[in-house]
This record gives sequence, C-alpha cells and structure tokens, in this order.
Amino acid sequence: MFNAILGDKGALTRVPVIVNGMEIANHGDHFQPAAEAANNVLVPALNNLIANNVSSFPLSSTSVGVSFDFSTGQPVSITESLGPILAERGRTLGKNKINFGVNYSHLGLSRFRGKRTEDIMFTFPHQDVREEGLGETTTESDVMDIFLDLNVDANIFAFYATIGLAKNFDVSIALPVLNISLGGDARAVIRSFTHAHEGAADHHFGELGEEVNNPTLEHTESYEGSAFGIGDLALRLKYAFLQGKGVGLAALLDARLPTGKTEDFLGTGKANIRLMGIVSKNFGDFTPHLNLGYDYRRADFDSDELEFAAGFDHKITRGFTFAIDILGEIDLKQEEALSFEYSEEPITITDRVETPTGEPGTLIRTIEQTNIPSRLDDNVFNAAIGMRYAPAENIILLGNILLPLNDGGLRSNIAYTLGFAVSL
Repeated sequence: MFNAILGDKGALTRVPVIVNGMEIANHGDHFQPAAEAANNVLVPALNNLIANNVSSFPLSSTSVGVSFDFSTGQPVSITESLGPILAERGRTLGKNKINFGVNYSHLGLSRFRGKRTEDIMFTFPHQDVREEGLGETTTESDVMDIFLDLNVDANIFAFYATIGLAKNFDVSIALPVLNISLGGDARAVIRSFTHAHEGAADHHFGELGEEVNNPTLEHTESYEGSAFGIGDLALRLKYAFLQGKGVGLAALLDARLPTGKTEDFLGTGKANIRLMGIVSKNFGDFTPHLNLGYDYRRADFDSDELEFAAGFDHKITRGFTFAIDILGEIDLKQEEALSFEYSEEPITITDRVETPTGEPGTLIRTIEQTNIPSRLDDNVFNAAIGMRYAPAENIILLGNILLPLNDGGLRSNIAYTLGFAVSL
C-alpha cells in the first residue's frame, strides 16, 4: 500500500524533477534507495501494529448476567452484579448454559508513541553518487522530507458464544469481522541546499525554468486503502477452581488463531496464546477482581507480554452494573522492539559552503531519519469504564470506553465498544 508513496515506482519520487535547468525524468531515483529502505521498515511495522491492535483487542467478559439453562428450558437471571466488561471474574456460566451476542468496537489509531500519526515524518538523503560521502557535490546536500499524514480506522464486529460444558468449565468462541481503512495526503518537501546557497534548486517539483525563481519544493500525493474480512479467530477455555461463598478462582486459556489475512492488516499470521489467572470476591453488590497472565506472541516484532486487569464491577440497581478496570500489557522482550531507522549508520552530509572570508569550507550535519521516538518497549496501559444493562430477562446491553494512560504503541485517543447478548 505504501509502495505508492515510497517504493521504487512511488509517486513522490516519480514526479518531474529539474536538475541544473534541464528536465531529467528519472533524477528522482536518487532519493529512491533511502525511500526503499524506509519502505522496507515502515510497511511490515505498520502491518504488525494494525494487525496486533485488532487481533488482540480485548473481548468482553465470558460472564454475563443472563444465561439459558437447557435442563429447564428457561433463561436464568443473575441477581447480583452483571460482571465486568473487558476483564474476567472467577466464575463460570454453569453446566448446560449458553450465551451469545455481538460487540462492535471502533478504533481510531491516531497516535504512535505519543506522536500523532498525521505528523510522522521520514527524511531521505540524496544518493551518494560518487560513493565518496554525501556532499561531495552540492546536489547531494539536498534532502527530502515526507510527512505521511496517516489516518487509520478499524471497526471490529465480534460475534461470540459461550457454552457451559460443566458446572465449572466454559468454552467460548469469537469470530471478529473487521473493516480496516487507512489513507492520507502525504506531503514531500525538498530542503534545497542548492537553492539556498547557489540560487538555483537542483531538485524541485515544478516546470522547467522554475529552479531560480520560486521553485516548487513541495508536492502532495493522496493515498488510501481498505480491507474487509474475517480477523483472527478467538477460542477460550475457562475453568473455575473455586466459586462458592462469593469467592471465585479460575484460569483462562485464550488462543488467537491466524485466520485473518496479514496482507490486509486483518491478522498477525501467527497464533497467540494467553494463559491468565483470575480471582474475584463478592462484597454484596461490589465485586473486585484481578486478572494476571502471560501472552505468548509469535508474530515478528511483537514481544511476549505480561498482562493484567485490575478493577471492580458494582451493581447500581437491579439490571444495571457499573465497571472500571485498569488494563496493562508489558513487553518482556526488548529485542522485539520496533525500530524505524532505515539506516544502521547515522546519515551525515558534508556541505560545501563559503566561509565569511570567502574561502571554501565545509559544514557537517547529521540527518534524523524519522521523528518517530526510539524505544525498547511499547508498554500499554488503559482505563476501561463501562456499564451493563439488562432491559429484559434474556437481553443484556453493554457500553464501554477505553482511555489511554500512557503513550506506548499505536493507540486511539478513545476506543469505544457497544454490544448485546441474547438468550433464546
């Protein structure tokens, strides 16, 4: 998708470029080695970031307030709190009971490591034509900045069902249907050393003859893409070791199977497995809970994680529950951290300048390859605030917002979830 901007046939390196008063159609190729190197870093990283966001987005709790009992043929209402939303409590549905429903979540992935995705920039130096170091000729002192103006939106429809196979053992399956869209108006800006110091721009995006007077040093190229399809299937097994006298102690095994297409950002291409311990305790209408687990992630540039959810759900009145959780994902492998520097060595340019005395001189400068912050981890901490409402014995509605508490990873300013569960 980003090959249209940065690849070997990318629009920003393909537009007419004027050199020393002559039109040379392929002179933009001198920026392509750096563009290709950046593209080889950006595209896999972007695929990884988007796919992991949608495939690992937390599903709603397997515990809901109304279930269907096959042994009696009637819905069974739970009179206590209706349970958390994006966390688990230590109880199961019970034998021969079933719930199913659908959740809709929207993610506007607008920040990465605290920087707005619209402001992400890469800088490309001119090719070192003579291989004697950049700046051997003044034309090699020109550099190109590309501002991505990237906008990413994800819509997740998660269809799920939970079945109680035994009084203390549940099986859940969730099928996500995803719509991913991204686009923007990428802007290329040539920082023209030649125009500033020699009076004529060796590189610009205008017509022949513009290199002296008001050369066109900016060019904008629109891009967009979208994908719709099935994401990574979730299979969950939950076993309760203890669920009596208001105390719940359980374990959850959550497997995300690689059913989504990686080339469309719909899946990671690898199976992820999470094992989580769960404890909860009822204090009347107030039920605190703690979830703590390990997430084994096999995708490239995706560290294994220590995950937790700590919070409570509180019955406000019959059929209405308020829930709050603090959710955390802590990276455990620094070697899996994403790096966006496309050159292993710092990029330096030795500019040929004139000293105040009129003598030739040099000025050495270092080029920042990107303005994306470098980090050894992308830990994620969120606050989840939501409610469950049961307007009838066989229906539960839910709403939740997810707010970032730090700036790690690719994030939404706010992510919201709406859903309902039905027993028939």
